[in-house]
Amino acid sequence: MKLNLGDKIPTDIKRLTLGGNGANVAVGITRLEIPTTFYTYLGQDVLSREVEEGLSHEGVELVIDKDRAITSPLSIIFDFDDDRVIFSHHQKKDYAFNFEKEANFDFIYLTSIGDSFEKAYEQILDFANEKNVPIAFSPGVRQLENKNDLVNDVLKGSKVYFSNREEAVRITTDNEQLTTDIKELLIKVKHLGPEVVSITDGEKGAYAIDEHGNTYFIKPLPTVETSEKTGAGDAYSAGFFAAYLHKKTVQEAMLWGSLNANAVIQEIGAQNGLLTKKGLDEAIKSNNNLKAESI
Repeated sequence: MKLNLGDKIPTDIKRLTLGGNGANVAVGITRLEIPTTFYTYLGQDVLSREVEEGLSHEGVELVIDKDRAITSPLSIIFDFDDDRVIFSHHQKKDYAFNFEKEANFDFIYLTSIGDSFEKAYEQILDFANEKNVPIAFSPGVRQLENKNDLVNDVLKGSKVYFSNREEAVRITTDNEQLTTDIKELLIKVKHLGPEVVSITDGEKGAYAIDEHGNTYFIKPLPTVETSEKTGAGDAYSAGFFAAYLHKKTVQEAMLWGSLNANAVIQEIGAQNGLLTKKGLDEAIKSNNNLKAESI
């Protein structure tokens, strides 16, 4: 696609929806009956209010770091037959984590924060260590681009890790030979600290290693009519993580993740297709031949 200066290009705008890694996972696990508190950063513009109202409507408890000077992050997604292009706006700010309420959390799911994420990450890691709260870590672009000692400390202190295959390669590459074998990659990430590692590989399926070192693969579901792929990775993470918090096995968690991701790609937006617990139970019954296999 080529854009020329001065062009006016007609478009088919399908829908304005909420998104973002943290928001997607927060909504996903809330629908799967995990009470969730979401710490996020918003401005006071109209889109920030939409985000706040939308998440509150889903039953997500919000702790918002508000800054009148910033605007809500915004992404414009162009869909094509094979994939999509995303124009993304994230206003720069000095992020921090100031949680004043008495904490009683089972887990912290730490995901992407934009530029100047270091202060927030340091405070979150200190908070987790002080309160003895385990971390599930899903690094974002900035953390992968700047894999410094702080990111390594978060990895070392994490109990669960989530990413796609390309991100896992980047997080394990430190002036060493690239790892292409998936089983070796799972083991390599696990050696960085996490007990459980989940790695998705798009249309090829997903992989995981459990706390005992057992490795698994789950194939993708049979081809369905796909509306778009945005949010599929977050949906998988939400399903997997919710199952993990419900004390399910890693194999069951992979099934929950696959079914959740499959539901999301059939809808527009990253959250519209996220399954409820009832919807997940029905999907499990309808796909009783799908399961994670040892590799």
